[in-house]
Amino acid sequence: MEVAEPSESPRALQLAARVEKMDPPTTAQICAVAALATIELLDDERSQPGGEWYEAVAAWNGDRIRKIVRRGRASAWRRAQEPDGVTAERGGVEVRAFVPCRLDEAPEQLAKLQIQSSSLDEIDPIDVLPDVFGLVIAVTPMVEMSWGKQAAQCAHAGQWAWMRSDGEVVSRWNAAGRPITVVHPNRQLWDALVESAPVQIHDGGFTEIPAGTKTALAWWLEPF
Repeated sequence: MEVAEPSESPRALQLAARVEKMDPPTTAQICAVAALATIELLDDERSQPGGEWYEAVAAWNGDRIRKIVRRGRASAWRRAQEPDGVTAERGGVEVRAFVPCRLDEAPEQLAKLQIQSSSLDEIDPIDVLPDVFGLVIAVTPMVEMSWGKQAAQCAHAGQWAWMRSDGEVVSRWNAAGRPITVVHPNRQLWDALVESAPVQIHDGGFTEIPAGTKTALAWWLEPF
């Protein structure tokens, strides 16, 4: 009997943002909720040792933690709620994070969702940080990225901040309702933030931009 060769398709945590034709969310909103959805999936009891998702999450999280962001709307969005995962909502904006799997094994309801999508809002880079608190994520102004690519990078930054931070900080953030703010700094502000941000994300180079590109930063602003 022949034994099937193991799949070489990469593992990925896939996310889907709800983007309806009428009143779509902004890029920053999707990025923030993508980070929240990723954290909620990882924090779910089903992703913990002994949970039904644990092996899939651990295999992906021990690899290259690749993320892919898709767009869903109308009936396609409703069908995308069927595969295993969690949907995060903040201010009416919804993003679903799906249990990681190999790309060629993605459920049909997910695989049919569009990856490349038209742009959303026009980004107006800021030169001063807003007066916010919680988890703050900054997106680089140095390269052009689609909103889906930005959301993947912000999800990565949020994941690293959450996984690598002091437990007491995370507990206070949880108690405050897990506030997340995504900002788009101009080049001068970005350079200043790079000097101090404890979480700095470099892209793997699979899509859109060169490998090693610094794409996102993350840090905590207290009190929560």
